[in-house]
Amino acid sequence: MATSVTNLCLTAVLAAMVGAAALPAWAADGDVCLDNRDVQALIAGHKIRTWPAVKAMAGISGQYKEVSAVRVCELNGAPYYVVNVAGPTGESRQLVLNAVTGSN
Repeated sequence: MATSVTNLCLTAVLAAMVGAAALPAWAADGDVCLDNRDVQALIAGHKIRTWPAVKAMAGISGQYKEVSAVRVCELNGAPYYVVNVAGPTGESRQLVLNAVTGSN
């Protein structure tokens, strides 16, 4: 059974994510986004899954296109992929998906 993207993602006001050190608007104290080298090390060590794998696990349709860099941020100690997407009718969403399980 296909689950709608609306049920899988957290809808949020799009926040500009400028620079490697910028935190998303929803980030709590102590939450931090990782640089690409750290992300690749986690993937190579099988600590997190790749973005395409997580997107597939979450059932995110190919109709949703990334409009920002795909980031991995630690939220409350767990790694999450964070990305802004645009849907087929132009609607914008911010996806926040667990980098291990694909859940939100």
